[in-house]
Amino acid sequence: MSAPRPLWIVAEDGTEYTERFARFLSGEFAFARGADFASVRALCERGGAAGLVLDLDFRRTPRALLVGDGDARVELQGIFILRALRERGVRLPAVLCADVDEAERRAALEKQLAPLSIAPSTESLPELARRLRALSRANR
Repeated sequence: MSAPRPLWIVAEDGTEYTERFARFLSGEFAFARGADFASVRALCERGGAAGLVLDLDFRRTPRALLVGDGDARVELQGIFILRALRERGVRLPAVLCADVDEAERRAALEKQLAPLSIAPSTESLPELARRLRALSRANR
């Protein structure tokens, strides 16, 4: 009998990440989508997840469902969601899909929201799979 596939919770306002991951990576991983903070939190509370994958920008989410304050919360909602989860004790490894060019900013985010790994948009699916695999092993 084979071991269950590690479950990754995908926080995104669309379905692009979840569909792409499921199509190409479902042989090794399972994915569950949360469209906003409340649904991601509920998935985390079920238990059994290996980690989180977060989109950065949530422009398609109704403003009433966004967490955080300020005008930047739409464009940085993935960070706000992760921050709110960390404040509530969720310590799952997280991958933030974002282009953070400044090394200092990247290091600060990874430290503040640890365990966090930032995946640039240029990262290929095989590279992302290696990242998820390593984080899944570390979270056992």
